[in-house]
Amino acid sequence: MSDSASDRPRVIGAFVVLFLAVGAYSPYLPVYYRSLGLGLDVIGLLAALFAAAAMLGAPLWGATEDRSGSARPILAFAAGGAAVAAAMLGLVSGTLMVAVAAGLMAIAMSGIIPILDARALEVSSGSRSHYASFRVWGSASYIVAVVVTGWIVEGLGPRGLFTVLVPALALTAVVGLRIRSQPAAAPITRLTAIRSVLRSRTLAPFLVVVLITWTSSTTINAFFSIHMVEIGAPTWMVGLSWALGAAVEVPIMLGFGWLVARAGLGRLLLAGTILFALRALAVVLTSDPLLVTLTMALHGGGFALFLVGGVSYVSERAPAGAAATAQGMLVAIAFGLAQIVGPGVGGVLAADGDLLRTFVIAGAGSVVAALGMTWILRRSS
Repeated sequence: MSDSASDRPRVIGAFVVLFLAVGAYSPYLPVYYRSLGLGLDVIGLLAALFAAAAMLGAPLWGATEDRSGSARPILAFAAGGAAVAAAMLGLVSGTLMVAVAAGLMAIAMSGIIPILDARALEVSSGSRSHYASFRVWGSASYIVAVVVTGWIVEGLGPRGLFTVLVPALALTAVVGLRIRSQPAAAPITRLTAIRSVLRSRTLAPFLVVVLITWTSSTTINAFFSIHMVEIGAPTWMVGLSWALGAAVEVPIMLGFGWLVARAGLGRLLLAGTILFALRALAVVLTSDPLLVTLTMALHGGGFALFLVGGVSYVSERAPAGAAATAQGMLVAIAFGLAQIVGPGVGGVLAADGDLLRTFVIAGAGSVVAALGMTWILRRSS
């Protein structure tokens, strides 16, 4: 059996345990912060800090992997460090110590996804449909995690999320020790790899659209769980809403190759931005907990199309020897810089408790992103 074939179950296993962790913290961390008595403005700034750490860490982790040609120790080290930081976050108190622990966890976690994505693309020989068949395991695992963690939080309180988060990250480190990667034919230095991505005439405009798209989406996501609680939704329904979004991702990811063959990658990316805009509109127009929960179906569709489409787009256009670096830049923009600008500014706008105004602005940003994607499609046609 080839190295790539033998690594397939390991890569799938890594997606499963990693997204158990993501599903444990992403819907419930704002609720945990709120339980500590932190205001919406502080929660927004903490989300921005988390994102800033990820933005700085992801390209450097990816460039380190490109340079070394070995995902195994780097991925395991990042996941192990994230587990330790997560445990610290669940134990400390006070805004400063919470910020330090959250920042350390973000820096460590930012090294996992770009390296894992790059390895999944290696194993799938760059095939969009094969990559999606790996990534879909993460979405399925996420569904399980948000539901189970919701039950745990309902019984133990918000701090209960760490009973899932810490073990899941530790397991990610264990699985990471088993994942190998193929060294680049001509390794390049970290700074050279990062510069080559930023100077790419095809990647640079796309990364700007990625920034606008994810800024708009994460502005809503950062406060969505709090909004659900404020309109009267029980904690289990908060978890159900996030699980619904992930459930919609699964069939889209499984059928992504078929969709690309019929619609084209660019149109799928455009459709993703439009679904994000429709989701924002729907959240603004209703305050019924069940209907707001259902809006996550729109988010799930947009997320799947734009995430898998974005990874595929970047992998096709990554400079030679900079595959993990390019994916690291994508992670840095989508889950780093976008979450600095979006939740950070959103938290300030919502400081008086008016979340709907923040959601309206986020929806306008999604419209701008759709226009930008249209321009990219016309420019490349």
